[in-house]
Amino acid sequence: MRADPVRLKAAPDWAAAAQLLVDGCAHAPDADQRVALLERLCWALGDQLYPAFLHVLCVVADRGTPTAQAAVADALVEALRRGRLPAGRRAAWGAGHPVAGPGGAPLGAALGPVEYLCAWYAEPQGADAPSAARFDRALLALLRLVSQSATAPALYAARLQALAEQPLDGTLSRGARAALQALAAAWRGGGPQAAVDAALASLGGSSLRALAGAAR
Repeated sequence: MRADPVRLKAAPDWAAAAQLLVDGCAHAPDADQRVALLERLCWALGDQLYPAFLHVLCVVADRGTPTAQAAVADALVEALRRGRLPAGRRAAWGAGHPVAGPGGAPLGAALGPVEYLCAWYAEPQGADAPSAARFDRALLALLRLVSQSATAPALYAARLQALAEQPLDGTLSRGARAALQALAAAWRGGGPQAAVDAALASLGGSSLRALAGAAR
């Protein structure tokens, strides 16, 4: 019987959580254990707290040493190769409205870190949905982190393209799919910053760097 999902403290220690993730990925004896660690973490958080996992990844990207970032990136890429990327589910969307199952259980397909963040921004649900500025910073952090693995951009971009091309099932809106396609194409050819700019442009926004340049 599954235990009740964990709950976050009022003021989570994000740095400590990021350090635990780095230590686990760096010191696990093999790839199986690293992938299992990511799966256990997301299973413990549950779908409602999956954004906390994204936040921890962003902390690693922003504050981790290159070695720490590489350890987490390699674990994520190994999970991606095995079809076990740590994922969260959001409420499915139909005709522009969220659709939930019995008891409010989300019906959408599982989404990995990058595609979850894009869907969350494109289809905001709840008061904690990311602003354009938060989305910009978080997406860039995630892409830079994953890109610490040399094979990651091509692998992950292929995943995003495949998701964008799947028949409509209520998981992603048309806008989110277009953003994923733009992100995937730009990530392959121009790196993380180009990918963020492409995703924001597709969703009708501008990156912080573009806004700063326009203000000069």
